Amino acid sequence: MRKVLALFAFLSLGANLLAQNNYEVDFYIHEDENDTIYLTSFRGGINEISDSALRQKDGSFHFSLVDYPQGMYMLKDSQKRDMFSFLLDKSNKFSIEIYNTGEAFVKGCADNDAYMLYQYENRKVQEAMYYYRLDAQKEPDKKDSLYAEVKAKMDKFEKFQDDFFATYPNNFISVVYKGMNQTVPTRFLENNRTVKKGMEAEYTYFMRKHYWDYFDFTDMRTFYSPYFIKQFNNYITDLTNQIADSVCVAIDDFVQIADQRKGGEYADYIIGWYLSNMPRMPFSYNEIVYIHMVNKYLDRAARYLLPSDVEIHKQYANKISRFLPGKLMPNLVLPDFEGKTHKLYSLTNKFTVVYFFSSTCESCKKNIEVLKDLYATNKEYYDVEIFAVDLDEDYAMAKARQQAEPFPWIVTYSEVENLRPYGFILDHTPELYVLDKDKRIINKTPMYEHIEKTLDAVLKQEQQGK
Repeated sequence: MRKVLALFAFLSLGANLLAQNNYEVDFYIHEDENDTIYLTSFRGGINEISDSALRQKDGSFHFSLVDYPQGMYMLKDSQKRDMFSFLLDKSNKFSIEIYNTGEAFVKGCADNDAYMLYQYENRKVQEAMYYYRLDAQKEPDKKDSLYAEVKAKMDKFEKFQDDFFATYPNNFISVVYKGMNQTVPTRFLENNRTVKKGMEAEYTYFMRKHYWDYFDFTDMRTFYSPYFIKQFNNYITDLTNQIADSVCVAIDDFVQIADQRKGGEYADYIIGWYLSNMPRMPFSYNEIVYIHMVNKYLDRAARYLLPSDVEIHKQYANKISRFLPGKLMPNLVLPDFEGKTHKLYSLTNKFTVVYFFSSTCESCKKNIEVLKDLYATNKEYYDVEIFAVDLDEDYAMAKARQQAEPFPWIVTYSEVENLRPYGFILDHTPELYVLDKDKRIINKTPMYEHIEKTLDAVLKQEQQGK
């Protein structure tokens, strides 16, 4: 599928510019043999290497960072493996000396001094929990006593954490923690803090509506860290019904909340992400969301896009809108490998699967058995027919394969260009459409296992309607 050229720059407006500074930072990493280390920066969901440093004569690594936004950064070793994270914040010149035990000594930066302390205490309790799980497996009869030990450490860390947040309310980790934790009304919870049976839907609705209550949209440090995108992904996947309409409403709610609370950069990033990535996900569900984003937010996104990119979005959205659920599939009229012409509309089955594939496509080969099983075991049950279109560029090879191992369903052949008059955008395989008796699209997917789920859902809906 065409990759739409909608990559937002987000180099930014207003608040971001105020948060960018120049930094001089030295790192002393004990018991480390790397001659080169790399600096990784975060921006929304993007994690990329932005600088590197060579070991100095005194063993240190020095970074001179110009116009860097405040936020969380990661050092990586010469093999690009994570070493440790630190902050760029209010202090412009500082040094960090770190040991392989995780202990760190910071000079010139109170924010990092507190942050490193929190990370050190957190790492200790995480290691204790890890070893508890291992030891409990080895000695299950000691599980209770082992848990008592680790529970004491967890309680101690919880007390440390409460004191930390009270002492350093504006530290990056305090702001992140506050933004990622919501107060759950007790009416939803059992004594063990699990959600009460029968209240799952109401709990999820409440949590989604109040999910961003404590998130500080004016603090861009969270944007320049891995935490914002993790929090958004939880909101859009775990707390939102995975149907297109619900996802669209959840995105709209988020954008409205972010705008109201002076978090336009956060909203713009999410708009840009969906415009950039959704066209690459060939499912009806994703395409509905993408068209919603184009229709509602493309004018806003135009501030960051080239005019040609805006036009690409408009044209692409118009093309794929013809093949969304509820739309009529064009009447394909195509020849098979013996020269016989087949018309899609001549099929009278309750369901039709239109299957675009290529003889040499590896994912098509890998999953073809699913279609064979469907056809062999459930063709009559579902009253389904398969109308396949081989798009292989090598006609002779495709014909030889079909003759050597013929599929039991209708197999036609077409070059991709010959399908463009029908309106198809087919520069990938496989692609599957599930149609009803009137040849209206029920679902579009590249995944074979979704076919029976789609058919079962329709049959269930029909039964409920009786």
